[in-house]
Amino acid sequence: MTHSPSGLGPHVVLVPDLGEELASAVRGLEVSLLALRAAERAGAGLPGPLADGVALGALRRLWRSVAPTQGRRANAARLAGRLFAPGRAAEHVPLRLVDIDPLDVVTLSAAAAVLGRSEVVVREALESVRAGHERSGMEESGPASVAARFSGMLDLADTAESVLLRERLGAAGPGADVVLTPAEEAAYRATLDRITTMWTAYGSPR
Repeated sequence: MTHSPSGLGPHVVLVPDLGEELASAVRGLEVSLLALRAAERAGAGLPGPLADGVALGALRRLWRSVAPTQGRRANAARLAGRLFAPGRAAEHVPLRLVDIDPLDVVTLSAAAAVLGRSEVVVREALESVRAGHERSGMEESGPASVAARFSGMLDLADTAESVLLRERLGAAGPGADVVLTPAEEAAYRATLDRITTMWTAYGSPR
């Protein structure tokens, strides 16, 4: 992750194109945070970053930055460049550059911790969301898990491999196809492994 001189402000991170997988997870988390916001407006006292829609705002800003790199949204934004192994021997899941605000990542991570504690007021507010998913037959992933994995994916520390890839993709420009060199291919695999580890709840990009 690149840091601005002040230590604040936008950071540039690598995000894999997971198609609708990431979009679906974020959508489910947003529904949960909206349910909590409604409970708060009805008089419930919410803890920490769940109060006053703070976590909801952070999630929406992060998704606004990440969404154009995902699936059909990337096509619409003309950011759907392809990523190839050396000699175009294989096509990889693309990694794309995204500017995000680290303060939003910190907020979402803190929200994940609060959601994970399952305080009574939070648990009760989310029961209606779970019931709705059950009635509709939708799969539900725990909001604490999604918040932790999404924020974690956006907060992975830099390595030599991730820096190499970020520089290569930055030089190619948004939406460009990139054919990796052998060194970049090794960096890609190492970086994708780290991202996959953080995103295990939703399967491994291939």
